[in-house]
Amino acid sequence: MQVGGPLGGFLAADDLDVPLSERALAARGAAMGHAGLVAFDRDVEPLRVLRHVWEFADAESCGACSPCRVGSRRGLEHAAAGTPPGPEYGRMLRLMAGASLCAFGRRVPDAVRSLARAYGDRLAGWEGR
Repeated sequence: MQVGGPLGGFLAADDLDVPLSERALAARGAAMGHAGLVAFDRDVEPLRVLRHVWEFADAESCGACSPCRVGSRRGLEHAAAGTPPGPEYGRMLRLMAGASLCAFGRRVPDAVRSLARAYGDRLAGWEGR
């Protein structure tokens, strides 16, 4: 389940019994965002959802700061390639989270990590530790 829009975060089926509050969602790695909910059935390929998150980030980044602008583009390149990235991907996510000028760029890595957690083994390697 996608909570709060593309950058709000994702919850696995086992994590859906949670109050819709900022505190409760944050404890599970998600955010209320604009309070939208999108459910995905088991037939949706997780890499397709990951690619969508990166496409959204790349399209919506204002481009004012390099961590978000370049990170979103590189994240999309990795997702489009379809193979789990190497250690540079984790460094990129950490840089985006720590150095982006606004909440948009800082939120992208959290959304990607929550998606990787929600899909577990089906997106192993994409959490970017």
